[in-house]
Amino acid sequence: MKINILRGSLVVGALALLCSVLFALPANADYGNCEKPSLCLYQGAGGTGESLRLPLDGTATVTGSGWDDKALSVYNNSHFWGCVYANTHLGGAVETIPPGARTDLKTLGHQVTSHKPAPSQGACFTGYERCAKGQLCIFKEPNGRGGMYGTQNDHAGYVVGLWADNVRSVMNRTEKTACFFNDASWAGEWAQTGQPAAKAYKVNAGDGTSLTAPFDKSFQSHRLRTPDTDSTTDKECLS
Repeated sequence: MKINILRGSLVVGALALLCSVLFALPANADYGNCEKPSLCLYQGAGGTGESLRLPLDGTATVTGSGWDDKALSVYNNSHFWGCVYANTHLGGAVETIPPGARTDLKTLGHQVTSHKPAPSQGACFTGYERCAKGQLCIFKEPNGRGGMYGTQNDHAGYVVGLWADNVRSVMNRTEKTACFFNDASWAGEWAQTGQPAAKAYKVNAGDGTSLTAPFDKSFQSHRLRTPDTDSTTDKECLS
């Protein structure tokens, strides 16, 4: 009888211990209301406070979510990397959230304005995928980030204060050569130390690039031309 009582006591004790473990899960208990696949933002630390569910379906979200500068923690309930940005259109500082992570934001607490999913951490630092097939796209930040403008047309003069002297990267998804100039009406030239002056900056079909000096933030106009496969000069841009 004593043995049975002892066994009964051990069973009851084990169940009590198990229950105490099952109900004491403060670390992840607050990251709720986040269906897969989603990136969920929370206004409090540790997944507390009001929440916002952002579906991650493989497409970039390039404008503010209405939660600008409110999120303090995040749950990435998806197989993508979650990329969050301080500015609209994937601009400004970046923080990357691994798949499955539940965490307080380390650098962008109360600063998140836009987001996108990415197949890898490195892909959080580019935004060229926003440029649609058949378009020539110019961006206000390097690596296809920040404000974007896409077109299929020539432009003889960019709007001052908007795109004139504001282009920092380019993606050419047309079938033509994109030719950029540092003056309106496809004119001007860039001085280059030890080299002939450049009259046009070419971006070949299918290429994307971040601009360096002296071309960075200097474009004033562009036009699209049929590629000259027999020449590496600016001939097709200037004719």
